[in-house]
Amino acid sequence: MEKNKKRRHFICEKFPVLAMVLSIFCITVLISILDELSKWVSGGNTAIYHILAALVAFVLLLIIELWFKPDYKGSIKSNAPIGQIRSLLILFIIYWCINFILSFITGTLIFKPTLESLGMALNAGVSEEIMFRAVTIPIGLHFIKSEKRVTWTWIITSIIFGVVHLVNIQGGGAISVIIVQAIATTFMGIYFASLFMCTGNILIPIIIHSVWDYYCFVTDGTLENGIMMQSSVDVPLIIACTINIIIGILSIIYIQKNQNSIKQIWNEKWIRKEI
Repeated sequence: MEKNKKRRHFICEKFPVLAMVLSIFCITVLISILDELSKWVSGGNTAIYHILAALVAFVLLLIIELWFKPDYKGSIKSNAPIGQIRSLLILFIIYWCINFILSFITGTLIFKPTLESLGMALNAGVSEEIMFRAVTIPIGLHFIKSEKRVTWTWIITSIIFGVVHLVNIQGGGAISVIIVQAIATTFMGIYFASLFMCTGNILIPIIIHSVWDYYCFVTDGTLENGIMMQSSVDVPLIIACTINIIIGILSIIYIQKNQNSIKQIWNEKWIRKEI
């Protein structure tokens, strides 16, 4: 009988929103520490460092998920119909095409692929999805007791995702530009959240996030290490931010229309308690 005793998660059960915030903070600290180890192991090779850091972050996720076993089945297996996954990916393709056309028209499109850019994109996709969605979304969808737990989950994770990007100001970006970037990132965070919430598979937002970051790193000359370094907000930036906002709004609509499907997916993910 003792083997079947349910493991208690006091903070998650009593203060789920706090648990979501703490999970982001703790995972960020752990990934930062492991980043330093990756730098040492890579011997100064930036591309190898980023690829190694991404791998280490993913292994960290698997270790963290062991804490919620056997209640939680994990974030790898997809529980969504293929048609639903296809609908979400079509939204990304449309988003990419619009941005490509905009960059081409404004003459800002470049193409400078490097192994370092690939490593940076992979590291950002893996690390940020693990920090902001892989643990926080399951906690929110399982432990928040409100009937609007689906809504609260994407709101909390997306706002934190956007606000954290304000630290790019310390990297030398203009305040006004970084604020616009943070707003755009917030709404893109809603899309990434929808990918995970509607599929149950964290690999999907990781792949989309990495692909998008790689595209930006090799085609956007204003980016330096993921930070927008242009001196002021211009029309193309406003248009690009507006596109992100539209994608975020469409993602919200999609989430709201598929709440029953989301609940079913996560009822299967958390096997001991329905959300």
